[in-house]
Amino acid sequence: MAPRRALFSVVFLLAIGAALLFWLADTRNSQHEKSRTAAVSLNDALFAADTDRGELVARASGCIACHTNTENAGSFLAGGVRLESTFGTFISPNITSDVEDGIGAWSLEMFAQAILNGRRPDGSHYWPAFPYPAYAVMSGQDIADLYAWLQSSTPVPVASTKHDLLIPDVARAGLGIWKALYVSENYKPGLFVERGEYLVEGPAHCATCHAQRDIIGGVPDRRLSGNSRGPEGAQVPAITSTELADWTMDDLVFYLEIGMTPEGDFSGGHMAQVIEHGTAYLPLEDLKAIAAYLKSPANRESL
Repeated sequence: MAPRRALFSVVFLLAIGAALLFWLADTRNSQHEKSRTAAVSLNDALFAADTDRGELVARASGCIACHTNTENAGSFLAGGVRLESTFGTFISPNITSDVEDGIGAWSLEMFAQAILNGRRPDGSHYWPAFPYPAYAVMSGQDIADLYAWLQSSTPVPVASTKHDLLIPDVARAGLGIWKALYVSENYKPGLFVERGEYLVEGPAHCATCHAQRDIIGGVPDRRLSGNSRGPEGAQVPAITSTELADWTMDDLVFYLEIGMTPEGDFSGGHMAQVIEHGTAYLPLEDLKAIAAYLKSPANRESL
C-alpha cells in the first residue's frame, strides 16, 4: 500500500502544481488581454466601419487564402483549408456571415476577442495556427472594418470540420501557458506606427511563416530569418534586409503584385495563395510600405 500511496501523492501534487500553473498563466493572460482590448476604441470604429476597407484588411491578413478551399472549389470564406503540422492537421473554419455555421451571430466584441486575444466566444483558447499573436497589434478601426466586411459576406451553411490533431482537444486548456511564453505583454494595438512595420509584423503575420518555430510551435525570435518547418513542412526562406540586399524596392513590389522574383521565377505553395488572394489586391502605397520595411535596418538578421 505504501508505494501506491506514494504514487498517488506524487500524482496529486503534480495535478495541483499543473492546475496552479494554468491558473497563474490565465491570470497573467487576462491582465494583458484587458490591456489590449482597452487599447482599441471599437464603438467609434464600428460607427465609421467601411466594408471596402475591411476587404483590404482581409486581403492583407490572409483571411481569403486561409479560409477559402480553392483547391476543392470550396465556397468563399467557408473554411476547409488543411494546414499540415507536426501537431496534426488544422482545418480552417467557416467565417462567413452564416448565423449557425459561420460567425454571423458574433458581436464585434466577440470578434475583437478572437483577433486580439485568441479567445473563442466561450472564452476558451484558439490554437495558435490562427495567428492571433500577430493580430494582437491590429487597430480598432481595422478590426471594425474587417468585422463589417465579414458580416456583409454571403452566408454559407457549411459546418466547420474539426481539426485532426495528434493531441487531445483538452490540451487547449494549457494554451494559457503557451500564450504566456509567446504573446508578449507589449504586443498590443498601437505598438507599430509605421505602416510597413505594422503590416509585416501585424496583420500580414510574416513571422508566422518566415521565423523559426521551436518544438512547441512558438516563435521565440521574430526575426524573419527563415523557417525550416513552414506550412506543409516546406522550408521557408529568410526575408531579412540582409537576404534581400540584391532586391530593389521595385522588385519587392512587383513580387507582391504578381509573385515573380528578379530571376523570373514564380512563387509556389502557400506563398502563391498569399499573393493571389492577398497582396495582389493591396494599394501600391501599402506594397511600397511593406517593401521599405523589409529593406530597412529594422529587419536585419539580428539587432
